[in-house]
Amino acid sequence: MARIGTIDFSGISGHKYTFNVYPIKNDFKKNKGAVYVVTRRTVKYDGTVDHNLLYIGTCKDVSTVQGMIKDLDCFIREHANCICTYWEDNSKLRVNINDDLINHYHPPCNYE
Repeated sequence: MARIGTIDFSGISGHKYTFNVYPIKNDFKKNKGAVYVVTRRTVKYDGTVDHNLLYIGTCKDVSTVQGMIKDLDCFIREHANCICTYWEDNSKLRVNINDDLINHYHPPCNYE
């Protein structure tokens, strides 16, 4: 599926990261590293969009994430419908970005 937009998330450091937004049922074919954010995306009456951050994680191959996402109770309960990706091949940078974002947003599914 095609990207449906982009969104900026800021870490506790104040650094802004621009993520690509995809429907959660996206079938990623890329063997590429990423920081990813699972969200519940809501379109408001005026056409603007809100994202409720549910989970932040990292992976060395984004194509492996799909199987994990669809089965987690928290995502089902919270009506997760989007996955946002920040492409980063360097594993150390992925961990740093992940920690920066988690420490700012404290997403509920990260603590279950």
